[in-house]
Amino acid sequence: MVVNTKRFGQIEIENNQIIVFHSPILGFGDLKKYVLLQSEDKESPFEFLQSAENEHLSFIVADPFVFFPEYEFQLEPHWIETLAVTDESDIMVMVIITVRSADDISCNLKAPIIINKSNNRAAQFVLDNRAYKTQQPLLREKKGADIGADSFKK
Repeated sequence: MVVNTKRFGQIEIENNQIIVFHSPILGFGDLKKYVLLQSEDKESPFEFLQSAENEHLSFIVADPFVFFPEYEFQLEPHWIETLAVTDESDIMVMVIITVRSADDISCNLKAPIIINKSNNRAAQFVLDNRAYKTQQPLLREKKGADIGADSFKK
């Protein structure tokens, strides 16, 4: 299957790479199919969640535990059932990254994305924890523009 993207051009993906959101990304309720694209830089913690239905929509995402090892929450039984999770090791947690400038980067710890890697079912949901912010600063100190957030591997 070919997916047209504004950022990366045409990309070839297999049907089993499509991630289907059973609880859509907030603000994008009509778009349910995405593909996760890895960065070309193997050391980069950033990936791209590209809509398979809208070529103009892609999110930068990352594993929150890389930046916030103390981050934790309980996955409610409702979500375990909705995503058909049978093994905890199949769960992947991602958060959406917002880049305003090289030294103003934040992530949404309040509304993580959960992906069941065994069946590619996903959901974004809002945590009932006041400690987590929708715009949690990602960088604790000023960084240069060498993050390389626009490169990916097809």
